[in-house]
Amino acid sequence: MNAVSFGPFAFDAERFAAIVGMIVFLAVAAVLAHRVDDRLGRWSSWTTLAGLAAARLGHVLQHLDSFASESWRVLAVWQGGFSWSGGVAGMALMMVVLFLNSRKLVAWGAASVAAGVLAATATAAFTYSSTQIPPMASTFRALTGTQSTVGGKGHPTVLNLWATWCPPCRREMPMMAELAARTSDVGFVFANQGEQSATVADYLRNENLEPSEVVLDPQLLLSRHYSAVGLPATLFLAADGTLIGSHLGEISREALAQKIQELKTQEGISE
Repeated sequence: MNAVSFGPFAFDAERFAAIVGMIVFLAVAAVLAHRVDDRLGRWSSWTTLAGLAAARLGHVLQHLDSFASESWRVLAVWQGGFSWSGGVAGMALMMVVLFLNSRKLVAWGAASVAAGVLAATATAAFTYSSTQIPPMASTFRALTGTQSTVGGKGHPTVLNLWATWCPPCRREMPMMAELAARTSDVGFVFANQGEQSATVADYLRNENLEPSEVVLDPQLLLSRHYSAVGLPATLFLAADGTLIGSHLGEISREALAQKIQELKTQEGISE
C-alpha cells in the first residue's frame, strides 16, 4: 500500500509528501532569510500556518453538512482532511502580502515555494505505487466462529485492519461501524490484527459496537500481504478483491465517504 515508515512512525504517502514539501519550503526560506532578508523567515512561518488553515477551511466548507452535527471535528486535524486548492489559495494570499511589503522579495519567496512543491511532487512520485495487489486466498475465522474470505465476493469491499490496543483504531471504529451499517452495495470487513477472539469480543461488547463483519487475523497475514506498515489501515478492494486504494492512519468520515463513492464509481455502481 502507499505508505512510508521510519522505525515506529508510519505515514500515508500523500501526507508524507505534504510534510516533506513543508519542511523543504521552510528550510529554503530559512537559508534565504539568512542570506537575503530575515523577513523571509517570518513570512515563511506565517505562510505555512495560513496554508494549513486555508486547506482545513476548504475541506470543512466542502463537507459542511457532515461537520454541522459535530462541529468539534473541525479541530480534529489528526483525522486528516485538507483541501489542496484551499492550501494553494492560502499560500497565494501570503504571496500577495509579501508583494505588498517588499516587491524585491517576491522572487525569493516564490523560489522557496517552488522548492517545496518540487520536493512534495518528487516524494509523492517516489512513494506512490500503482501496483494492484490481488486478494488473499486464505480464509479467516469470523468472530461468530464461521470461516470467511476477505474480498472477491462480487462486490467492492472496505477492509479495515485494526487492533483494540490502537488508539486511532478505537477512535474511528464507531464512525466506521455506523457508516458500514447504512452503506449499500459495498461490504465492510474489520480484520483484527494479532489478538485473541476473547479480547476482541470483550472490547466490542464494552463499547457497544456491532461492526458488520469482524474477522481474526492472529498471524497478521493481511498486514503482510498488503504491506501495511501501521494501524489502522483502511483498504479499498474491487469486486474481484484487487486492492485499488488505501489509507494509512485514522480516517475521517468525509474521507471514507469520498473513497467509498470513488470505489462505487470505479465499479460502475450507481446510487
